[in-house]
Amino acid sequence: MSGALQSIVSKLLSREPELYPAEEWDELLDIRIAKLTFGDGSGQGASFALAFKAGLHLWNDSLDASHTLSQSIETPTGSYWHGIMHRMEGDYSNAKYWFHQVRSHPVYGRLWHAVRSYWEQGGAAAANGIASVRLRSMLERLVEGASWDPYLFVDLVENQVSISRDPAAETVLRRLQRLEMGLLLEYCWEQIGGGTSLEFG
Repeated sequence: MSGALQSIVSKLLSREPELYPAEEWDELLDIRIAKLTFGDGSGQGASFALAFKAGLHLWNDSLDASHTLSQSIETPTGSYWHGIMHRMEGDYSNAKYWFHQVRSHPVYGRLWHAVRSYWEQGGAAAANGIASVRLRSMLERLVEGASWDPYLFVDLVENQVSISRDPAAETVLRRLQRLEMGLLLEYCWEQIGGGTSLEFG
């Protein structure tokens, strides 16, 4: 991993992306991410390199920069980042459209195990502080389901952002989003041939 990328990753790991960001977190970091290059820019690796950059921009709450990249990547991974971006933008029906384009993704299995682990190691206790009965019920459905449900997660975020505004729910949902985005970034990095783990998940 280059020194420039390591520096960007270290800075991004100091925070959790917002569920509904108003603006990019760090404008200078956005410029640095845009300048990153990987490989020779050809073949299948090129689409994963673009997807990786889209994810870095999104972790920086930079929706427009991420969207510019993800909408040009016609793969399940590109659609995944596209769906997350629209969810963070607050365009929930459009987010679901893009998750429908994803259909199934290799990250879903990893994410499901990570969510279950988080839930067993403190997530369930944190969720007990959620005042909204509806939100708690939806969250329990998400965690107790047979697999990761991106549509239900969109509904949870929409309920939190548009209705509940519950501090405890904000903490839990942002952690789940961090797990999701981290594992998708690590998957993209693997597909580029990055080798060493980025430890985003």
